[in-house]
Amino acid sequence: MAVQVEKLLGPRLCGGCISIPFGTSERFAGNGDFSLSSNTTLEVIECARNNLPDETALIAASKIKHIAQTMTPEDVLCVLISGGGSALLCLPKDPITLQEKLRIIKSLSTAGAAIDELNYVRIALSAVKGGQLALEAANAYRVYSYVISDIVGDPVPLIASGPTVLTDRVRVNEKAMEILVKYKLWDSLPSSVVEVMARPADQEVKAGPENNELFLLGSNELAVRCIVEQARTRHLKCIVLSKRIEGNVSDLSAMYVELTEILYNVKIGVLQDDITSGKLQALLTALGLDDSQREAFISSVTEWKHQPLLIVGAGEPTVCVAGDGKGGRNQELALRFSYGVRQLANVPDSVCFLSAGTDGIDGPTDAAGAIGGGFVALEYDDAHGGAMADGTSFIERNDSYSFYEALGGGKYFVKTGHTGTNVMDLHLLLIDV
Repeated sequence: MAVQVEKLLGPRLCGGCISIPFGTSERFAGNGDFSLSSNTTLEVIECARNNLPDETALIAASKIKHIAQTMTPEDVLCVLISGGGSALLCLPKDPITLQEKLRIIKSLSTAGAAIDELNYVRIALSAVKGGQLALEAANAYRVYSYVISDIVGDPVPLIASGPTVLTDRVRVNEKAMEILVKYKLWDSLPSSVVEVMARPADQEVKAGPENNELFLLGSNELAVRCIVEQARTRHLKCIVLSKRIEGNVSDLSAMYVELTEILYNVKIGVLQDDITSGKLQALLTALGLDDSQREAFISSVTEWKHQPLLIVGAGEPTVCVAGDGKGGRNQELALRFSYGVRQLANVPDSVCFLSAGTDGIDGPTDAAGAIGGGFVALEYDDAHGGAMADGTSFIERNDSYSFYEALGGGKYFVKTGHTGTNVMDLHLLLIDV
């Protein structure tokens, strides 16, 4: 985003600061699409190793805040916001320390908190999130925010914790308290956090500075649309399941397995009534589809004839981490699907499932995700004496990366490298009868 802004504005760009993930410059060295000019006026600060805020991220946030504070009526401030912004723009309210905030966010993540829940807590504890950066730039002629969404439903106030979207502080604090209580963290909060949470918030919901404008440039809506277009060129029957997939991967994988069984049985003429039965309706409801979406999905399935079927899902599930293994939610979802669908006697092992993060990074690994299916579980089990328990033990340890690494030299990994764009995860289910 910064590279494109620099190209568009040229000499009119007076300066600025971008906070980007550690290692980004080296990763994209020599790639003109991801490289600033040699005489750039932008200060580049790399921080947030492993997507966790660090002291360098505090420095970056302080500098960005200072730039906003120094704006004059002759200046236009461009704010570039995308996935990872919550970690890259981190400045806790005094007297909260970085480590205190980190412990809270890590505890929430480990407990399976959704990204919107994490961001409510981040906003409540931050000096720049929740529109506070825009308030610092109130003297600017204009503040233009360009946003790429990495949250289900594109709730702009929560993307990167909304540094330029003024939020209702009372509601944010109430939501943050509810979330901390929900995950049983309230009673163990450090005194600094309790002090900040107890401070009175403005009762009035403000619209924010009149100079503030925001543009949503990208979301999973666009990514899904591109998949559908590509599927049609390959003569696939493509049906979008949902662009708001959430929930824990253990539950979600079971839903995808059940959906696979229903669709396959319908296709081969077994249990024809399943397509309009309460079973499918209940499954689609559990996946978050409303009445009209369920009707549209079922209607599309009834039109499915002879071509291969591609089901597309998008969103951002979560993982409850209980083991000490290595992996990410996409790899674990693919692995869980593999062993789940393998147990369906009437569904062929050739059914294929792909789960990957659009940013190219799934958890603290170099993979974007992985491919799953009965054939994956079968191949692993055959190579290890046929004992299914060997493969499922990786699930118990949250060790999906090690599973795929040990299978054919990692041939079922999805590895793209950093893409520079995060519009959440994509799920592709291919049924070729």
